[in-house]
Amino acid sequence: MSQFRFTVLASAFSLAFSAPHANAQTPTKTDQATPALAPIEVTAQRTKSDLIRPTRQVNVIEHDELDELRQGSDSFATLLSKIVPGMADSSHTATDFGQTLRGRNLLVLVDGIPLNTNRDSARNLASINPASIEKVEVLRGSSAIYGSGATGGIVAVTTRPAGGAPHAETTFSVSSPLSRLGQEGLGGEIQHYLSGSNGAIDYALNVDLEHIGASYDGRGNRLAPEPSQGDLFDSNAGSIGGKIGMRIDRDQRLQFAASHYDVKQDTDYASDPAVAKLTPGSATARPLKGLQLADQNRIKNTLLSADYQHQDVLGSALSAQLYYRDFFTRFTPFDARAVATRGNNVDQVMQNSSVLGSRLTINTPLTSDQKTKLTWGADFNQERSDMPDDIFDPKAYDASGGTVFKKTGTVTYMPSLTTRSIGGFGQLQHKFSQQWSAEGGLRYERANASFDDFIPLSQYRAAKPQAVKGGSVAYSAWLLNLGAVYSPVKQQEFYASFSQGFQLPDIGLQIRNATPQFKLASSALEPVKTNNYELGWRGAFGNLLSSLAVFYTTSKLGDVQSFNNGLILTRTGEKILGVEGSLDYLPEDSAWGGGGTMTWMRGRERPQNSASDQIMSGYRIPPLKLTGYLQYKPSSRWSNRLQATYFAARDYRLDGKTGFGRRQVSSYTTLDLISRYQLGKQDMVSVGVENLLNRYYTPLYSQLMRNSNNTSRLPATGAVLKVGYSHVW
Repeated sequence: MSQFRFTVLASAFSLAFSAPHANAQTPTKTDQATPALAPIEVTAQRTKSDLIRPTRQVNVIEHDELDELRQGSDSFATLLSKIVPGMADSSHTATDFGQTLRGRNLLVLVDGIPLNTNRDSARNLASINPASIEKVEVLRGSSAIYGSGATGGIVAVTTRPAGGAPHAETTFSVSSPLSRLGQEGLGGEIQHYLSGSNGAIDYALNVDLEHIGASYDGRGNRLAPEPSQGDLFDSNAGSIGGKIGMRIDRDQRLQFAASHYDVKQDTDYASDPAVAKLTPGSATARPLKGLQLADQNRIKNTLLSADYQHQDVLGSALSAQLYYRDFFTRFTPFDARAVATRGNNVDQVMQNSSVLGSRLTINTPLTSDQKTKLTWGADFNQERSDMPDDIFDPKAYDASGGTVFKKTGTVTYMPSLTTRSIGGFGQLQHKFSQQWSAEGGLRYERANASFDDFIPLSQYRAAKPQAVKGGSVAYSAWLLNLGAVYSPVKQQEFYASFSQGFQLPDIGLQIRNATPQFKLASSALEPVKTNNYELGWRGAFGNLLSSLAVFYTTSKLGDVQSFNNGLILTRTGEKILGVEGSLDYLPEDSAWGGGGTMTWMRGRERPQNSASDQIMSGYRIPPLKLTGYLQYKPSSRWSNRLQATYFAARDYRLDGKTGFGRRQVSSYTTLDLISRYQLGKQDMVSVGVENLLNRYYTPLYSQLMRNSNNTSRLPATGAVLKVGYSHVW
């Protein structure tokens, strides 16, 4: 079995036709288990169907492939950007800001639990430990099947499963920048996973410890911290997750799962504020040693869930889930003395979010021949979020040149905000013949949000502070999707679809910058509702696999956009047109294979009260992206992969206009090398080099300068070596 063979399902088609895959490792003990003891994957996944082919493009990344690709990427977000068509480049920091999917936001799910919150902290992909992942499915295009948030698509993560024959696996890895060798840049990780079954009980446990070292650019210079959204240089991370399940009988199963991920920065470096005074784009951020800050960047994410499955409830299959999430993040301190709505402070914002929710999914066959099926169910989600704000002594900050943060108190940046949503859906699928099938569905969602009176930061220094009056607001939306698939001959599929997605606006974005005159009910907070039109094709010609999709999405009200730290809020009408394609050639009888992807997008928006359109900013619409890979497997034990990613140049200045996310962008190309060697059946050695040519470049996020000054203009890391060893017990 080829280590780099593209995964194709028994039907000779796969959801993965749209992605270059490299999986299928030598079978482990778990792989050889009998069907009765096979690992059991419990998830609230609603996108699978054994009746009709998908009416959208989907990437599937299995565990073995993910482990391989991690050798050539510094983060989960970066890894996805290199292989998923339609996905923008990552920020190369701790934030998801600007990493859109088809120009819009993506919904991140972990075992069916949403990581997106209404007060978007843009750290969803950074809240996942990749070592705990069994499979990733990326659904591209607007969708409302899970509720709010997937206007651009869904990243559905399934963690490592319970059950199967007894299995244990330990992995060690060490990493080092090659542009500057030294102790400060060293990183390392140790991970242990075990799973198995004992009668009706099955279990899994995953433990991981990691140290992230300093990063250096292609010239050997240390990268400065990113003060706008934060980074994770010089951090320690730990995670633990477990599952325990019980087979009640042949049709019923109950599973409890818990996981905790905690990454905390501990660095001696701050970002030099002096570069902010230089002309934007004329300098890069500079590290400044001597940081004195008690509490630095941090991400904590705890997930609890209970899943119940019944395969035969009056002929229907039922899946129910109850989940709870506790999330905390702390950002980098920020000199906000020029921002009146933040109280003219040097401060550091945090966010606490607790989420309680449930999902019910029922699959009901409507005909005896199983050619018509109804998937229906309901969701509930309640989120409570607040944002405390630590205040620091500005005199100590100035006297130290930006390195000393002496805390003087804690105030409220955003008060406790409660949002609740409830929704119901139905999705009908019918297979007319071997050539034709179709689906269509409706969803209704209702949501409300409320908060109490509070003293805003804009009144922090006032002699007689005035409170912002609390309030509440409610929304509702009907959403529709339709799709059809036609297969004229075996291994050739054409599809057409229309789907609607929606997203509740970020209410906290307005509340946190409110003045005493603010009224929630009169704010521009209608939901973002998108219409997605798509035509696509998937095909196989022997060992050649390919796909092509053309999509067009519109929305009358775009996202609530925040400029100048939230001082200006506007809604825009938006139109996005794009083309995605993929090509893979992976013959069974050859040591060589390869493939690539292409993504091209254009977006236009009409600002509020404007009579004309303008090009959307670079944080929404990335330049042309091309990816390619070449693989070589000289023997059954040894495999090699060389992959390249290219982002084109683009001028976002709009005929001389400037503004947030509208700057000249230069092209850049990266090259990664990954090699793995199987030592017998139980041991494997992996070597990877990210940015193989040690190229000095600035990623898209940094070229656009999130801070609107040079402090957020950071080069990417230079060449990084990662060596790993795994042993199956």
